[in-house]
Amino acid sequence: MKLKKSLWLLLSLWLLCLSGCGGGESGPAALPEAGPETALPAPAALTPEPAPEPTPQPTPEPPVPETIEEAWFDDALFIGDSITGMLSSYTLLNGGLGEADIIYANSYSCHGAVEEGTLLPYQGEKLSMAELVERTGAGKAFFLLAMNDLSRTPEQVTDCWAVVLEDIRSRCPDTEIFIQSGTPLFTETGYFSNENVELLNEALKEFCLENGCVYVDIARGLKDGDGMMQGKFSLDYAHFNGQGCQVWIDALMDRDNYYYSQDVGTEEET
Repeated sequence: MKLKKSLWLLLSLWLLCLSGCGGGESGPAALPEAGPETALPAPAALTPEPAPEPTPQPTPEPPVPETIEEAWFDDALFIGDSITGMLSSYTLLNGGLGEADIIYANSYSCHGAVEEGTLLPYQGEKLSMAELVERTGAGKAFFLLAMNDLSRTPEQVTDCWAVVLEDIRSRCPDTEIFIQSGTPLFTETGYFSNENVELLNEALKEFCLENGCVYVDIARGLKDGDGMMQGKFSLDYAHFNGQGCQVWIDALMDRDNYYYSQDVGTEEET
């Protein structure tokens, strides 16, 4: 009897516990409601860096000034044959080319210098044209070698000039090169003709414009209407007298007689 009472008491307590716990259904926890989708911020636009300003390049000075003064020739070297010898004698007495050095050898030619190794006298030595330019430290080198090159074609002569120019520039890259025109003949014989002089001059001018040299027309004032040397300037078939030398110097003082290319930072004179 006592045991039944105990069981009954336990059953009553158990039922009481169930009613106190609420007995509601349990299920999975509710998920939070999804809100509106949050947009990601757009990437900032890349601002291109400004291109660097180009470094201004210095404008090369033209090889010939607007006005040529005698002092401009103070650092000049003149190289040539016996015609240049006439200029040397004239300037010793009359001046006209500042402190320029004038070196020459009779019958000297560009093709002889290249093909035969002909040298020039200088202070007891024999030097090539490039060695002479280097030894004197010339800022400008003026050449007149056309007359004794008339035995060669213009193409052969300019080929020789290419060899000489390369040698000079390898030794003296800052020296300005001036090639003077051949001068007219008073009398003609064989290949010594004014037609050949003109053909060579055309080739020399083209060579200068293509290779950064300056071509100087010193012949214009020496010619007559037929392209011959005027008689009043003639000493013989090819050489000219003091009057002719002065015309030569006057031509060197006139900027309009200088021709050079835009490729060396200047404009071709016409």
